[in-house]
Amino acid sequence: MKIIEINKLYYPWIGGVETHVQTIAENISPLDRIEVICCNDTSITKTESINGVTVRKFGALCQLFSLPLSPRFVLHFFKLNADVLHLHLPNPLAVMAYWLARPTGRVVVTWHSDIIKQRFILFFYKPFLTWFLKRTSAIIATSPNMVQHSPFLRNHAHKTHVIPLGIDPKRYPTKTTVHHQRYALFVGRLIYYKGVIHLVEALNKCNVRLIMIGEGTLQHPIEQTAGSLIESGQLTIKPFQDKDALNHYFNDCEFFVLPSTHASEAFGIVQLEAMIYSKPVISTQLPTGVPYVNQHNHTGIVVPPGDTNALASAMQLLWDSPTLRSTYGTNASNRCRALFTEEKMIQRTKEVLFVGDSI
Repeated sequence: MKIIEINKLYYPWIGGVETHVQTIAENISPLDRIEVICCNDTSITKTESINGVTVRKFGALCQLFSLPLSPRFVLHFFKLNADVLHLHLPNPLAVMAYWLARPTGRVVVTWHSDIIKQRFILFFYKPFLTWFLKRTSAIIATSPNMVQHSPFLRNHAHKTHVIPLGIDPKRYPTKTTVHHQRYALFVGRLIYYKGVIHLVEALNKCNVRLIMIGEGTLQHPIEQTAGSLIESGQLTIKPFQDKDALNHYFNDCEFFVLPSTHASEAFGIVQLEAMIYSKPVISTQLPTGVPYVNQHNHTGIVVPPGDTNALASAMQLLWDSPTLRSTYGTNASNRCRALFTEEKMIQRTKEVLFVGDSI
């Protein structure tokens, strides 16, 4: 039985979906039964072995609305020969390629997110996506919230399986404390949907000290508008860190903040990296998996997206309440280990992919 994993990009490109696809490809089956096809982030087409997985990367002419455009990727669909085609969406190019080529094989989709920002593309793409979803054998959604709120998944609940994303607790060992000042933590790209501008505004309304780890298009505007916070030491901005250093920051923080404002934040796996270290989380009430991961008044606090007053109040409450931090943090760790482990995610994904075959 052969499985082809299909995504926009692949390692060493860093992204939440790309990391998930790599985890699936390297763990779901004997490696000689798995192949990955994707676009390259350059114009070069190449086939390489990455940790034992055959990966075909097709050169892209350019990127349009964050989507690599590769004619070779599309043409390869006419040559696909596998028992299972496992597509990770959103990926309009792959859906259009499938519509053109109509390759054989069971089709399974992991639905990571609706298309949120590129409404112009969605207008033309929607009929093809609707056609494609009708032809899938199974759909994997990463949270029940996604099934409930996505207009595309509502009509396919009968074949949709909720399999949350997961992390491997062994990759998050307890660290010796290295930071001696108290701080709250944000980790993520400094881009529009992460809510980082609102986070800076909320800092002006409380006395919480925050370390912000990340890079992106909003870094310069943040540095310009948060000059006084940076000068006073209330806000520290650091570039992305390696895994070991990042684990230290999670281990030492008082709590984690994910203030995302748009449904482009489909799950927020970074919440799990804080929860595994018994840290409470402040997140937002998005129509996605974000509030499914972090339960209000149990593992942390959930506030309305974009509400800087509510965000500031939640941050101040946890900053001033060690007992509450401890209670929420313990609940967070227990929830993460019970529901959001990589082992559970892989096993349940196998059950969907290998229907009628031996796992």
